[in-house]
Amino acid sequence: MVRILLLFFVLLKLPVYAQDIKSLENKLHHLAQQREKWSHSQEEKSYDSLAKYNKELEVLILKFTANNPKTLSHQFDKEKVGLDILTSNDGLFRIYTWNTMEGGTMQYFRSVYQYNVAGKVHSMTSDTPEEDNGCRFLEINDLTVAGKRYYLTTSISVGSSALYYYQAKIFSVESGKLNPNAKLIKTKTGIKNVIGYEIDLSSSSNRDRKDGVEPRDYMKMLYDQKDKTILIPLINADGRVTKSKIKYQLKGLYFEKI
Repeated sequence: MVRILLLFFVLLKLPVYAQDIKSLENKLHHLAQQREKWSHSQEEKSYDSLAKYNKELEVLILKFTANNPKTLSHQFDKEKVGLDILTSNDGLFRIYTWNTMEGGTMQYFRSVYQYNVAGKVHSMTSDTPEEDNGCRFLEINDLTVAGKRYYLTTSISVGSSALYYYQAKIFSVESGKLNPNAKLIKTKTGIKNVIGYEIDLSSSSNRDRKDGVEPRDYMKMLYDQKDKTILIPLINADGRVTKSKIKYQLKGLYFEKI
């Protein structure tokens, strides 16, 4: 009898979750439309309106992702909702990212992190400093080191049509909370949470080169899942992007340069 009652209550909740998800998708779609509208508007109030809808979007995502566990696995229509959504292989960590459209050639991004601890979902913002334009996350890679779960992310920040910053960043879940500052990368200056590099395609070393190499073809950060290796382009002292790679491979407890 107890099992029957439990099943009844579970089934009773399913339509509610479905309605919640549908409501969320509709609201996200509305905000995506409003942000697109005001990003192209020439009206005096356009910037304030765009900022307002970006804030509403962040509050909405935080609210739903912290209260509805179905959002962690739901397959959103990314174009419709105006979000980039990445999910870890284990299904316990997700990143929602969006371009605020408040910049020009410099692009501004905001992110919300969602994670599962013991069956309960939580969410938090990326807490990007005001002077930082944020980043667009490109990948989440699951890692297990010494029996502990980590997530290696790669991202890109856009400073202009020619200026980019790529970064690998480590996350973990510790003591029931997401730790966005987990350290797993061993460098000459210590154990780090992030490793990154800047690309300036407007520099003469990249703009005026005569070797037939297109810097854009070699400037991206890559992660080799099979060999657990972060691949970073070798950049000369003058900023010139080369075909060569710097490699940080997971060896024992840390990523180390090989």
